[in-house]
Amino acid sequence: MFSLRDLSAIPEFGLGSAVGTDREVHRALVLSGSQWIGPNVDKALVVSDVPNLGHADGLLRNADPLLRTLAAGRAAGLVVAGMPATVTPGDGIPAELRDAAARHRFPVLTSTRPLSAWKSGLAQSVLDLSVDRARRHAARLGGLLDQLKASPDTVGNITGLLARELGAEVVVRGGSGILAADPPAAPLALASVIQRPDRPHQTTPSGMFARTVPLSGDQVLIVATKEPPTRADLSVVDHAASLLAFALEPAVRETDEHLAAVRGIRLSAFQLLMTGHALHARRVMAGVAPGMLDSESARVFIVDCARADRDTVMAEVERNLDKHALAVRCPAYHEHIIVVAPQHDGYDTELRLRTLRDAFGVANLAVGGSPLHPLEEVGSAYGEAADALTRASHHPERTVIVSSRVPSLIDVLPAGPAYAWAGRFLHPILRLPQEGRQILEATAMALEFRTSAAARIIGVHRNTVARRVSQVCAAVGIDPERTLDRVTLSLAIQIVMTHPRETGIPAVDVSLHDLLTHPQVRAWADKALRPLADDRRDLVRTLRAWVLAEFNADAAAAELGVATKTVRAHIRAAESLLERDLITGLPQDAEESDEQRLSGIRPLTVALYATGGSSRPLLTLTTTPPNPVAQHGVSVNVTELSS
Repeated sequence: MFSLRDLSAIPEFGLGSAVGTDREVHRALVLSGSQWIGPNVDKALVVSDVPNLGHADGLLRNADPLLRTLAAGRAAGLVVAGMPATVTPGDGIPAELRDAAARHRFPVLTSTRPLSAWKSGLAQSVLDLSVDRARRHAARLGGLLDQLKASPDTVGNITGLLARELGAEVVVRGGSGILAADPPAAPLALASVIQRPDRPHQTTPSGMFARTVPLSGDQVLIVATKEPPTRADLSVVDHAASLLAFALEPAVRETDEHLAAVRGIRLSAFQLLMTGHALHARRVMAGVAPGMLDSESARVFIVDCARADRDTVMAEVERNLDKHALAVRCPAYHEHIIVVAPQHDGYDTELRLRTLRDAFGVANLAVGGSPLHPLEEVGSAYGEAADALTRASHHPERTVIVSSRVPSLIDVLPAGPAYAWAGRFLHPILRLPQEGRQILEATAMALEFRTSAAARIIGVHRNTVARRVSQVCAAVGIDPERTLDRVTLSLAIQIVMTHPRETGIPAVDVSLHDLLTHPQVRAWADKALRPLADDRRDLVRTLRAWVLAEFNADAAAAELGVATKTVRAHIRAAESLLERDLITGLPQDAEESDEQRLSGIRPLTVALYATGGSSRPLLTLTTTPPNPVAQHGVSVNVTELSS
């Protein structure tokens, strides 16, 4: 985590001290001319100068609403650039801004560097420094997690690592004395703090900044540094304290505090699996369930608790599965429980979940399950389990568990031409060696399950995921706000994820139209739409009008000359017959009310295209040349998804 205080300490930026509180910084946003602040300023350092601030609709005359807007958007601060070096830091800030900053407790700084220098390089330097700090912070936390394993001195290992990472004196004190210390003389240096452990912040006689963190009972962690700790340092200390509390309390591991800690660790392991980091997930789980993830393959199950209390269902899931499967409360959907079931001989997770479903039958529980996948592909298994759960909601037994992979649209596409088209379409991303696939995996998750849900599931901020989708769309030359463009992108990603890169595939010049009108695809489309054929309401006509209207029910109703509620009723009827979510299904955030879940509408769109004749959805068949700036944006920010 990179903060204003860190930035102010770097002479390159010429920053004076801030008026207001310290905040975390992810990037810099330079404003000039009449440019206005965009909607996304989260953790952004907004940079302008006095002439531009005065020009932009009289911002200096409206300093209070300006800083109120920035503070509400969780911006990092405002920098007034181009101040003379002779001006005392803070004195060059216009009085209107200084007064508003004090009212809103919002940081305002001055910089001796001109606005042109921020545009040409300093803004990029802020981003680079933030990414580098995030990477190092992730490595720190990973190092702490490595210590949480069977060891004769887990407490000593964590203490030593904390001392090395922070350059600190560290002591763990229990009721009977010192449990661990690094360096060995730390108890002497921190004697005054040890005697008053009830004070969270103290200064030692030698001038060190000491922090005391309660662990459990009368056990405390004391960390003293020569400089005031940064936000990143405080975060590392808090994580270390959680791990120490867990390591020190084997006798009370069934307490509520312990269960919360274990559930947090399980969620971290699940999120690592969702992003393809199976090895790291095994390391995280080694301290709480040794051997659980020691398998090459796993299935994923999703339980929809419906009318049942999720905590009650979760308790039964944990009791039944014990240490044989990884069960977590879904961080995106409050009714869901996710179970990752590694393949172990002699243990049948599916049978136990079916029994659970029967036990809660009166509450209308539903269960969806995937077939076996490699442990590194838990993300794909989750997608299949979510699709199975959708179908389960239309079945009387409320359970659909797939034992083997069901052939899909991707399977009927001719592999060679499909990969040739998708590879060409996604070339700006695939050309990035290691990061390209990670970017596509995260983008695919956002397209399949909506941005906020994907962000919570993989443990990344929503804005990071949204920005990643926008950057990928810009790189391949499509509009991220247009749903049919997102359908094209998701189809291309599905193809490259399913068909491995093969040197034997000829580099044929094939278009998306050629692929979707292939005889095999037409046969698949006819079969996919067949359940709608016998309905007297001509549901296919309604669906085609809805898709052609870019999924706008009002526009489709106007085209068909019927009421909007009729269009929606037809779509819901089609959902039941096709066993797919189109406009209902998984809950969504109000801010994403217009964002479609593509796993439901992508097959429908392709089927209507393949059978449409002259009335086909307006998919993006060709793209504009990739934007090199967008490509650079993707490569620069890759670490945000991995960290």
